[in-house]
Amino acid sequence: MRIDNFVSTSFSSKIGVRHRSCVQKLFQRPFVRYGLQLGPFRLANMHICRMIVRVLGIPRLFGAPIDNGMAKSDAVLGLSKRHGGKNQKKRSSCVWRLGQLFFLFTTMSDPLAHVRLMTMLNVKATHPRKEDENMPKKRFRTSVPPHAAPVRNERPETPTKTEPDEPVAPVLVAEDDDEDRADAFQCHFAEVNPENLAWKEPEHIRMLGGAIVTRADRSLQERPVSRPHARVWRAFEAKHALSRMQSDVLECIGTYTDFWHSRVAIQDHDLLRQVCAMHAMSHIAKTRQRILKNNEKLAKAAAAHTDDDDELPEFRDQGFTRPKVLLVVPFRHTAKVWVDMLMSYAGCEQVEQKTRFHKEFSLPPGSFDKLADPEFAHRYPDDHRHTFQGNIDDNFKLGIKLTRKTLKLYSPFYESDVIVASPLGLRLLIEKEHEHDYLSSMEVVMVDQMDVMLMQNWDHVRFILACVNQIPKEAHDTDFSRVRPWYLDGHASLLRQTILFSAFDAPEFRQLFHSLRNVGGKVRTTALGPDDVPSMSLVPPGVRQTFFRFECSNPQSEGDQRLTAFKERILSLLKKSAVSASHTMIIVPSYFDFVRLEDDFRRMDPPISFTTLTEYSTGRDISRAREAFFSGKKSVLLLTERFHFYRRYLIRGAITVVFYAPPEHAVYYPEFIRAPLSVRDASSAAPTDPADLQVWTLFCKYDLLRLERVVGASQARKMLTGTDTSYRFL
Repeated sequence: MRIDNFVSTSFSSKIGVRHRSCVQKLFQRPFVRYGLQLGPFRLANMHICRMIVRVLGIPRLFGAPIDNGMAKSDAVLGLSKRHGGKNQKKRSSCVWRLGQLFFLFTTMSDPLAHVRLMTMLNVKATHPRKEDENMPKKRFRTSVPPHAAPVRNERPETPTKTEPDEPVAPVLVAEDDDEDRADAFQCHFAEVNPENLAWKEPEHIRMLGGAIVTRADRSLQERPVSRPHARVWRAFEAKHALSRMQSDVLECIGTYTDFWHSRVAIQDHDLLRQVCAMHAMSHIAKTRQRILKNNEKLAKAAAAHTDDDDELPEFRDQGFTRPKVLLVVPFRHTAKVWVDMLMSYAGCEQVEQKTRFHKEFSLPPGSFDKLADPEFAHRYPDDHRHTFQGNIDDNFKLGIKLTRKTLKLYSPFYESDVIVASPLGLRLLIEKEHEHDYLSSMEVVMVDQMDVMLMQNWDHVRFILACVNQIPKEAHDTDFSRVRPWYLDGHASLLRQTILFSAFDAPEFRQLFHSLRNVGGKVRTTALGPDDVPSMSLVPPGVRQTFFRFECSNPQSEGDQRLTAFKERILSLLKKSAVSASHTMIIVPSYFDFVRLEDDFRRMDPPISFTTLTEYSTGRDISRAREAFFSGKKSVLLLTERFHFYRRYLIRGAITVVFYAPPEHAVYYPEFIRAPLSVRDASSAAPTDPADLQVWTLFCKYDLLRLERVVGASQARKMLTGTDTSYRFL
């Protein structure tokens, strides 16, 4: 195609006929003609050329007026209105730069040409130069009613700071132009060789009341320094004063170390969320800052690039996809707390879709939350109110995108920086769409309230974490010239930071923690501290408590051997006493054990009169079962721990309380025992005497963590290693 015909057919509608000669003159330049003749002139080149002329504003360079669509040309090419027509040399350099852009695009032998051009087009819009910041901002005319009174802008209330309990060391921050290699962000995300990776022995540290740290030897002379982003830290510091506990947590997570707080207290939960939300926003801000700086460097290098043989600098600063932070929470109200913190620390002037977010993640209009009403809230324990207050829907997902001045909620996952989702909601989405490539480049993963997820379905959590940092199946417009090498090598999981929160320790949590292979090391708090009190101490005095130990060879046969021990040790004792057998309540922590035990009860000969309560029971079923058991119509009440977790009923009428296994939540142990000893009101019958109540618990060596929370760490180890198989307490 001739150049004249190409200009006439391609640019007449874009710039007008009178400016066609200007474009033809530009195309007559030798470097442009040589570029067009070098590679095959495809249809894609025509579209690219149209876009260049449209975006850069060819008529503006030749003194012609510009329209709104070409307004960005001055910012991109370094021209402003104050230059006018006086700086002819700068205009000539801009024309020469435009010719270089055409040459790069039409030279099909360079696969990075489109990357360099788009970088040059976008960098000025996202990262303007200092000389343009002094220009007056554009004013917009607003319509005001003729007789409307002026609205007075009230000054927002200054947030009150919480006083720190102990003086803490000042926190070093990272400014926008700070590229100190001592910063943890700069040191952690570096080259990694898994073959030369060696792990040191776990060490005990005094941080957070006692913790265990496991470090990886990366040949670093000293540990990196945690430096939050300056803008994010200023937003955090304006609202909170850093406490000693928060300072210790920031020291751990700020160095991109895996962190698991295994005994989060209710009063400390929000403090942990605050510092982790600040850390997540700081990571996103630093990542975006690095990409913009590298974009600017590429733009400058492309502008000064004259020799065809010279290569432009290479920057590896991105992943396969944009999302970098994954936040997994159990309920909508928990997500609302987290997202509110993320919005407050982002430092953005505008938040899009905020009204929709608060509407969907709060309680529906007209609904009544009895846990928030003081008249009813006092009937429930603190942990129940903390967990179930607000919207407890467990099926949701949300994308959050951050720009320079705007935080956008409900953004598509591939355009988001943060993904907030429940285990169920994210798994349903993955199974529906059969792809999870948006989880391929996660660098920070936070899982809050793992104890609640254990009561929901822990398999969902394992499924989601197995999908993180997998090589994507599709490209998704990825610029592979900017992808970090350890992503391409499949080593992304070695640099991912995982932050875990739970109210207690459990084997499922330890299995997840031990599977983490972060080169930055990992820290977990000890399960029990010196101030932790066994839940057995909260049992009223006089109650007879007996623990029966059974031997178990391996975890695979633990279910069968537990059922056998229950029949031989517990059921035989129940059949000997008519009183105990007629008012027996059996608590089963595992739903699988519950189904097996229920099926065995139905096949017994002679049959046992029993009723059941599960988390799936309706309100009518619950009322019938409680009344039948209290009145003696049913001899045995079989219920799951999950039922008590969600409902928190006081089950009265029991003479014998049997724990099929020690409960996961240690506070449930004294609650089940105190329920038969309490009265509903003054008109109710007299409570059961503590001397008449007996408690039986079945345990094995695989119940060590549960048993520690009930009887204490030292006593639990004596019961597992002693010669006796039964232990009685008063």
